[in-house]
Amino acid sequence: MTKTISKRKKKGMKLASEHHAESLRFILLGSSAAWSSQFPKQHSVTCRSLAHIDEAVRLASRDSLWIASRSVMIDQLIRVVSRNVVTRSGNRSRIGKLLILELPRSTALEILHSCFEPIVGADSSFKLLPREQLAEVLSAPKDEARDLFIGGLVDTQSKALALVRGDFSRVVVPFSIFRASGAAKPDFPQFEVDDYGQTVRFGDYEVGADFILYAIDSEYRTRINAKRREQGKGFGPSLRRLRNLRRLGRGSFGEVAAKTIARIERGEVQTPRGRTLQVICETLQVESKEIESY
Repeated sequence: MTKTISKRKKKGMKLASEHHAESLRFILLGSSAAWSSQFPKQHSVTCRSLAHIDEAVRLASRDSLWIASRSVMIDQLIRVVSRNVVTRSGNRSRIGKLLILELPRSTALEILHSCFEPIVGADSSFKLLPREQLAEVLSAPKDEARDLFIGGLVDTQSKALALVRGDFSRVVVPFSIFRASGAAKPDFPQFEVDDYGQTVRFGDYEVGADFILYAIDSEYRTRINAKRREQGKGFGPSLRRLRNLRRLGRGSFGEVAAKTIARIERGEVQTPRGRTLQVICETLQVESKEIESY
């Protein structure tokens, strides 16, 4: 028994030797190697034992994001935090945010709320981005992640949609802003988030994250309007205006990914050429030289 404990202590101490509290951005609980590899190695650790979790608790800060891939790891997390997350004054302290990918026992949630703020994914009706997309949004710089959605849930009784942004802030959106577009009408129970957090869908109806944020977030409007004044000209802004005029989503360009269209519209990449430009023009039914006239 003593030998086993000794080995666990050594494994736990390895976390401390490789990471500092200020750099420990992601703490992955029970994650597969493939999933863990999608996060920046220098800012993340993967915990698969009580010893690892114990050491991660010591290194974590309020800015750390804990991601529980399996519910069994929640029980181990509770065992550790219930005895370790205590300040000198005897009060529990927060050790970061918690993202739950597999629901734990309902009785476990109250204990978790005493140590983590916020907790996301603790409701069976909460829907998240596909995992490979989720990892990329969470790893994005904060000024990009805040304008993307990682998931949410629909409350048909109150006729509202609760969404969580990539920086873990929350917004509540009334159904009333989603109006039918042609034959497409929002089927709210068929809610999902896709396109790396850039698109919200309700069945066949889809809307961009930028549309939602512009409608409900005054800070976002101020920031975007200032950026538009600076970057209102050029291929990207013209493409966005033309796409909206055609009532097309970013995912409507076939082999050109929605993420690529978004980057072009934001001016993060050069004016497209070759096959990418050809697909854009065919989808929008315009000549390439016409796009910047919009």
